[in-house]
Amino acid sequence: MNFLTRPGWQLALVASGVLAAVGGSMHPEVGPEGTMREELAAMTADAAWIPGHTLLAAAVALLALGLWGARRAGRWPGADAALRFGVISVSLYFVESLMHLGAAADSDELAHGDDAFIAFGHLGLAALLYPLSGFAIVWVAVRLGAEWGRLRVLAVTGILGGAVHAVSVPATLLLPDTETSVLFAAGGMLVALWTLTVGLIGLTRPAPRTMTSRPVASGSFG
Repeated sequence: MNFLTRPGWQLALVASGVLAAVGGSMHPEVGPEGTMREELAAMTADAAWIPGHTLLAAAVALLALGLWGARRAGRWPGADAALRFGVISVSLYFVESLMHLGAAADSDELAHGDDAFIAFGHLGLAALLYPLSGFAIVWVAVRLGAEWGRLRVLAVTGILGGAVHAVSVPATLLLPDTETSVLFAAGGMLVALWTLTVGLIGLTRPAPRTMTSRPVASGSFG
């Protein structure tokens, strides 16, 4: 199956939305008290951390792949610049998602006050890549919504989800005494719903022949 034609990239987006929703629902919870180190130690020691974050990392990879496929197929030409930025930003965010998953290796170090390079390295990347990828999702959602006609209202989940995702890590770092876990949950579920929506719209509304028949260059994002 050619990934640039139906239903390759569309199914990648649908699968991304489903995996993100399932993986997000498995995220360990912590109480309102405790330092960031203590909370990370408790969460990374939870048995659900690795399977849940494996699904989340896979969801991010599929999102990047799906957006790349949509752009290369010329599905929504008016959103070309936004899709390009989205592919790059989400691909970088995938690196953070792998470090996020790998933070489980530092669970003992976190609990005993030792150096935890992976866990704190993921926080450093997250402080940069959550805002970047969140902004990218907002931009893509706005541009795709503009091309969806009567369905443009469905872009709201991506706009809200991307915005909440963008501020979740900065809010956690700037307000350490405030419970911000709801931001991660809300942002993740809204983005998952939007990703699923984009994939389903791509499946039910095929691109014009002039778009799908365009020659595709190789060796780059396009």
